[in-house]
Amino acid sequence: MDSDKTHHTIMHGLNPFVPGAGRQPKDLAGRERELETIDRIIARTKAGYSNRGLVYSGLRGVGKTVLLLKMRDMVTERGLLAIRLEATQDSERDYAAIFEGVSKAILKERDKNLRESLLAAVKHVNEVSVHIGVLQASFAPGRDEEAPASESLVLEMMVEELCTTLKKHNSGLFLFIDEFQEMPKELMGTIIGLQHTMGQDDLPFYVIAAGLPNLPGVLTKSRSYAERLFEYRQIGSLPENETRDCYIKTISRVSQFTDDALDRLVALSQGYPYFIQAYGSAAFEASESSPIPLSAVNKGEPVAQAALDRGLYESRWQRARPSEREYMRAMAFTRKELCSSSEIAKRLKRPVSEVTRVRRGLIENGLAYAPERGYLSFSVPGMGDFIRRTFPLSEQIYDRKE
Repeated sequence: MDSDKTHHTIMHGLNPFVPGAGRQPKDLAGRERELETIDRIIARTKAGYSNRGLVYSGLRGVGKTVLLLKMRDMVTERGLLAIRLEATQDSERDYAAIFEGVSKAILKERDKNLRESLLAAVKHVNEVSVHIGVLQASFAPGRDEEAPASESLVLEMMVEELCTTLKKHNSGLFLFIDEFQEMPKELMGTIIGLQHTMGQDDLPFYVIAAGLPNLPGVLTKSRSYAERLFEYRQIGSLPENETRDCYIKTISRVSQFTDDALDRLVALSQGYPYFIQAYGSAAFEASESSPIPLSAVNKGEPVAQAALDRGLYESRWQRARPSEREYMRAMAFTRKELCSSSEIAKRLKRPVSEVTRVRRGLIENGLAYAPERGYLSFSVPGMGDFIRRTFPLSEQIYDRKE
């Protein structure tokens, strides 16, 4: 009995699934094409050629963050500079994150000569910026607030100086941006402009960004020429064969699933990487033997569903205002992926004009997006099912405390 318990504990300690936002699995199945693309850009950069940036768009839970993290690792492993940030609606915070990222990337550079050249370039930018009335924008914690125009100018000068230096060393600067649609318009425009200018000057600067399905439209609205600066890729759920391969590859080092267990996991996860990790992990934990049987998948199913509810749905429902929850409930009970604004207003028994502000709030909070004019969709797959299945309260306890 003790031996069986020990074996059970050891097996569970080897659980290869990693449910959770942005956590990197051992095998990034189904994204080989995207990894080949970044590998090609890296190779071109090291050979002295430039390239367009990349923009990935898709629903939450399809693995965009994980993909960016893997790409960043590939860039740094090949000795190039990489900066990563998750965009917010706070311009000052995003600028600070970029400047701090530049500082860390330079200090991590292993080539002493290149590191010293990059530090000299940053120092030159800071000296010039002071002379032209722009406050120092990097390597200076606790600095006073600057006007956006000043921050923008420093960023533009810094990227140009760094990329000019990097090109001489067959290297480049990669800026990875998650949730790009959240970035303030001024900074977004500056970054798009930098991709444009650096490309024209054949300098190695690349924006590799990800966001919700409406991101391409947001970028084009910011700068009309943005459509020519990036390779746009949609990231969706994995097809059935790749979902199956993902389960097989993930578990291959420690165990395997029986055929009927694997069939059920594929059906449950619907190809969404976030779901794959949740259901796979729960089945692994519920198993008493190897190969893992269908009974373990069935036992783990409610555990995985509860984890998804907590990790994907409940937090988003709670951060919405009561009026937004009411709107989302109306969306859910249309039982459609694409919800008409007029139909939702009709369900709420209010004119469209009265709920326009609520609709805009859902979009601004990343809870929904507008795939086309007059329509709305949830940004998280399965949100409508969660609302219909659990019928969460429109008013939360802490709402009354505000």
